[in-house]
Amino acid sequence: MNAQFPAPADADGTPQRPVVLIGPMAAGKSFLALHMSKFYGYDFVDADQVIVSRYGVISKIFAEHGEKYFRDLEADTVAEILRDPDHANAIFSVGGGAPMTPSTRELLRHELVAYLEVDTETVLPRISGNRTRPMLQPDPERRWQELYESRRACYEELADITLDGRGNRPVAEIGADLEAELTRLRSARSAGGTTDSTQEAQA
Repeated sequence: MNAQFPAPADADGTPQRPVVLIGPMAAGKSFLALHMSKFYGYDFVDADQVIVSRYGVISKIFAEHGEKYFRDLEADTVAEILRDPDHANAIFSVGGGAPMTPSTRELLRHELVAYLEVDTETVLPRISGNRTRPMLQPDPERRWQELYESRRACYEELADITLDGRGNRPVAEIGADLEAELTRLRSARSAGGTTDSTQEAQA
């Protein structure tokens, strides 16, 4: 947690769990997590960045060891971060394929999960001609669509909050939506109430 902000906690002072950001590749999860860190005082943790810092560039891991090896590294990294109390107040961004690993998906069922929803039109400028994402080769647009369709149901199942990132909405708007939803959930929890886990946050 950034020092100038108090760490969010429940009414009894119990530290919160991380907020896990999920969604497809190029949705802007890391950018949103950084925004939440800067403007709302959360810690920023990105699973892919942790993997790169420890094991090297992801495209090279895929090329040398294959996807299964990478997914095992990813699952171990996600589990480690979720266990670490130092990350209890983080916005934690995970890779687009992370929730598809059964062990990771089971962990996320017990966490507060925000799903950043986008569409092809929104991400196309971000992925066109991209050669750094091994899962999108050799045709980034077609592969992105295929992967999203195969993963969307999982994202929707895990989501406690759905954020509308379509149409290149400014990150400040999406961040405000996320903070409003987190505030609502905390208030309901403090009051002992229940919340609608399918709430969609839109401007």
